Amino acid sequence: MDNYSEESFYKAPAGTTRCRFTVQGSRFIGTLAASATEEVCRRFLSELKQEFPDATHHAYAFRIGAGSGLVERSSDDGEPAGSAGAPMLQVLQGNNVSDAVVIATRYFGGTKLGIGGLTRAYRDCARLSLEEASLKRREPADYFMLELSYEDLGQLNRLIESLEGKIRSAEYTNSVTLKVKVPSRLGQNLTEGFESVCRGRGNWTRL
Repeated sequence: MDNYSEESFYKAPAGTTRCRFTVQGSRFIGTLAASATEEVCRRFLSELKQEFPDATHHAYAFRIGAGSGLVERSSDDGEPAGSAGAPMLQVLQGNNVSDAVVIATRYFGGTKLGIGGLTRAYRDCARLSLEEASLKRREPADYFMLELSYEDLGQLNRLIESLEGKIRSAEYTNSVTLKVKVPSRLGQNLTEGFESVCRGRGNWTRL
């Protein structure tokens, strides 16, 4: 618990929110959704393209995870470089939001907005969608693969529980192999505790 601080946490949307507005004839639709993996983000993007098949652009930004495992991506989808995806990503970063994807759908209205106008519009897509969202507080987690003997399993289970950890999967053969999730701030406690419990009879790998 020594490494605990409020900065250890981030915010994630609880569901999907949407905003709509018009700038000089161009219609913008901003959609924010919860997403824990890149695959989910890209699937959601594909679904949105099917929902608005005649839109001119589908720019996006997403953030997944936190800390050393943070993944960030953005795309301008044909808009001038840096005018669409990056401003939306900056909104997510500035609000400490992750496990989220925001997609800005644009229907061109015949008037060019210029770099400044585009940047403001796409930033507003993320900002307005985020303002409508219900946000949950989440803590970064580390995942480990632990291999140990049956005789150490009971003591290790107690260690995992004391560290607010969860066993995501277990395989029982000649030895026990566990996939374990623990808060990132307690990852070192798990590895040190594992070494103490197993006394050289087990192996751990950070995933």
